[in-house]
Amino acid sequence: MKRILSFLLVAAFVLASFGAVAAQEREDRPNRDLDGEFWNAGEEQFEEWRVIEGVEEGAVIRFWPWALTPDFEDYLNKIIENFEATYPGVEVVLEGQPAAGARDNIRNSFAAGEPADVINMSDGWVAEFAEAGVLLNMDVAVGEAYPEIREQYVDGAWEKVTFNGVTYHLPWYLAFSNVMAVNGLIADELGIAGDDIPDTWEEAYDFACEVRELSDGAYYAYSFPWGELAGLGALNSFVGEGIAIYNDDRSAVVFNEDPAAAALLDEYKFLLDNDCIPRESLTDDVREMIDRFSEGEILLLQTGPQLFRLVEENNPEVFESLFLENQFVGAANIRNIGGVQTLVVPASAEFPNAALAFAVFVTNPDVQTAFSREVPIYSSNLESYEDPFFTEGGPSLTDSLRPLAGEYFRNAVNTGILDFPNLAEVEQIVLGEFQAALLGVKSSQQALDDMAERINAILDAQ
Repeated sequence: MKRILSFLLVAAFVLASFGAVAAQEREDRPNRDLDGEFWNAGEEQFEEWRVIEGVEEGAVIRFWPWALTPDFEDYLNKIIENFEATYPGVEVVLEGQPAAGARDNIRNSFAAGEPADVINMSDGWVAEFAEAGVLLNMDVAVGEAYPEIREQYVDGAWEKVTFNGVTYHLPWYLAFSNVMAVNGLIADELGIAGDDIPDTWEEAYDFACEVRELSDGAYYAYSFPWGELAGLGALNSFVGEGIAIYNDDRSAVVFNEDPAAAALLDEYKFLLDNDCIPRESLTDDVREMIDRFSEGEILLLQTGPQLFRLVEENNPEVFESLFLENQFVGAANIRNIGGVQTLVVPASAEFPNAALAFAVFVTNPDVQTAFSREVPIYSSNLESYEDPFFTEGGPSLTDSLRPLAGEYFRNAVNTGILDFPNLAEVEQIVLGEFQAALLGVKSSQQALDDMAERINAILDAQ
């Protein structure tokens, strides 16, 4: 089997621990280029970065990144230092947000009429705020006003989430997620080689039960993060299997009309009922799935390589054994854009040009390439991939992916935009009905019919 082949994006962040002094920073961030343009910028570079017109002198803007402080605070502070040198007279106030409760904190800030001026959101959150009419239209602010900047962004990331066909975010950092990490310790114990690992989900279902039998119940082949609300998991699984989500004019969902949808839920229920996957899959989120893999319970982990650090922190022995294989694909063989970390600007921002300038600055190729040197994430700006850091790669597990990134992101598309009003409510509907089917509270078909009826009621009300 060919290794490290097909890729998509996922919403992702990495928690890392770094020292404070320069020598320790060099050790913990071996890819950091302290002599590069980002860390050693001069007036010529500031002039090149100065691309937004009408930036309000004397503006003070607040920046809310989430899950990045304090671990990346020196990088974030350098962004601010460079930005303030690029746009003299503008001040940026960094207000890092914890991962826990981040979405609710953002909701509360808008409800109180005090949102930050530039806010980091996971892509699954954006539509909710766009629907509420509180975000700046980036198709106008950037796409129309600065088309040369718009052209730099990965199309699939720009189009990842829209509301009424309009983009309200700037894509920030991306991550490969369909890399399959294999626990080499378990593989060796069970005599499983890379060629024994399936290519498709259809084959993977039988493989799950085979691993349980082969290991006498000691290991699982894989688990699922079915408890994760963001991303509309079940519906994205349907997309991967070629099941139509909407009717032709997208006025209603019709996935329940395809027998393949109920068959897929029946397959999941069979795996669950026969202990071929952990029962905790029903409630696990992505972090809990990674923890389960780190603890040596799971053979395969399908996630972004930027999250492998969590495996290393939890269990260095497992991390050292990892090797990579191609992820499972569904019947549609779709290579779709997954999660995207985004930056949004409130429509009510007191200094909209300054806020826009900062969001564009954070996502420019030099600033994003510098971030990719801090941690294995990938830039949403295509010009980043012309940097030798990406073209030359490196020796580590995650370094080996870098030379593949440019070609992938230039061709990656968003093939199945799931765009719903009242997104938070739809997420709850999808998860609730999905769990009802897998727990046997309802038949798979009844759960899908109820799921579709409830979502269509929301669509009809618009």
